[in-house]
Amino acid sequence: MQTLNYIFILLVISILFGGCQDFLEEVPRSEASPENFYKTPEHAEAAVVGAYNALQRNGVYGHKQQYLTTDIIRCATWNTQGGIGTYSFSAENTQVVSPIWTEHFKGINEANAAITNVPNVEMDEDRRNTLVAEARFLKALLYFNLVRYYGDVPYMEKETSSLDNLEVPREPVDYVYDKIIADLEFGIEHLDMKEESVPGRATIGSAKSLLAMVYLTRGSMTKRDGKGDGMADFQMAANLSGEVITDGNYQLCDYFPDAFIVENKNNDEIIFDVQYKSGGLNEGNYIGMIMGLQGPPAKGGSWGNVISTQYFHTIYEPSDMVRQEWTSCHVRVQGNGTLKTDYPEMHWESWKIGKYRRYPVRNPDFVFSDYDIHWPVLRYADVLLIYAEALNELNNGPNDEVFMALNELRKRVRNVNGDATREYLHEDYLPRDLTYDANILPDISAADYSDYESMKEYIMLERARELGGECKRWFDLVRWGKLVDNIKFLATYTPPGRTRPEDAWATTANNVSDHHMLLPIPISEINANPALEQNPGY
Repeated sequence: MQTLNYIFILLVISILFGGCQDFLEEVPRSEASPENFYKTPEHAEAAVVGAYNALQRNGVYGHKQQYLTTDIIRCATWNTQGGIGTYSFSAENTQVVSPIWTEHFKGINEANAAITNVPNVEMDEDRRNTLVAEARFLKALLYFNLVRYYGDVPYMEKETSSLDNLEVPREPVDYVYDKIIADLEFGIEHLDMKEESVPGRATIGSAKSLLAMVYLTRGSMTKRDGKGDGMADFQMAANLSGEVITDGNYQLCDYFPDAFIVENKNNDEIIFDVQYKSGGLNEGNYIGMIMGLQGPPAKGGSWGNVISTQYFHTIYEPSDMVRQEWTSCHVRVQGNGTLKTDYPEMHWESWKIGKYRRYPVRNPDFVFSDYDIHWPVLRYADVLLIYAEALNELNNGPNDEVFMALNELRKRVRNVNGDATREYLHEDYLPRDLTYDANILPDISAADYSDYESMKEYIMLERARELGGECKRWFDLVRWGKLVDNIKFLATYTPPGRTRPEDAWATTANNVSDHHMLLPIPISEINANPALEQNPGY
């Protein structure tokens, strides 16, 4: 396939330019040559760090994934990324569809290079196994994304370092899932514990959490497609997420915004993230520029390429102000560096995705294109939601453990900063002056959600309320079989406080179809690799 045509794995580049500075100890340039590669423990370490660098690419966790329109997030109407925002895209889309495919496979090839060669390096056996486990974790994560985006995909067992045998057919989804599971099980056996590792690297908790999501996804899709009840997978999802909870290595931040702000990186809620670093190292990111509080970049504003739907802001309970306003807000950074927060409900100003805001600018060396907030791939909040959803499926309704997990999220929202007003929240004052307000989001119980359907609906909304803006909603709607229905719903639904349905939504609602539950295989890959077949509908 074209992804691998013309690609030679030059891990020298990874040593000299790749990897996050937070945990990279560079190999001296005098040693960085292909003939010397994989000869020393330092080379093995550098090869795995180079594989981590793949996560920063735009098509992986850079910014391309953020454009996938759902019921809570949409592209700005002035830039739909070649139809991604209106579900009018084709296999020729080069803005999003092609980079996601190409850059995931580049990362897989780099992970495969470490998986293939690190075992041959003479070094401490335990450390060597840990490095291989990290590379296998990265490969599993990348393939988990690919199989959800595209369905059947070519599975590359080993690195490709020549132009031979590149016409690789797509493997069935079930085959790829089995490989993902095997890689993550190896990780659970050989990765470091959280306390033994450094931020940004995969741990046992990372592998358990990702594997729990893998099982939950596969179980959901099995049930969605009528191929079974998914119970075996739901049980594994519950077991693994339950272990992460009882292991006690992770906990929710006391204040919801503190899970995301740059001043609180590497907090105990983060199970696995993509690390970035500012300072002219070519390791910064654009996360808060694609999403964020729209306005002048130098003042902490964003471009506003990706915004909140109006509906998103209305799915929160009235007292859930902290999550609602931090995630989906009606504010703007003004030219003088102040924040305008008094827009009326029906004002034309778009609603923002505010989690990765850069406002207020506190660092005098701030450069908007070189920011170092990390991207959370797995948070402890996600694990609590996985656990609750899996148990609801297993028991055909909620039990005490489901309510325990969900009430942890509600309890956290009761912590408010300062005077607890939305203006104070958006100014994001430090240091925190937290007050616990027991009237915010009281605990839920069987008296509120007594059966499977009502709890499933709650969890679907709660995943949006808690995880919205973290690029999980499209995957969730697809695995539940809700993508088409939820997008069409917004065309005629008038949210509370509004006088009309979602602005400029009719085109999107009319275009979306069942075949959009998979992305197309990029036409460039189809042309380069005759062994590939296109997904239906494209």
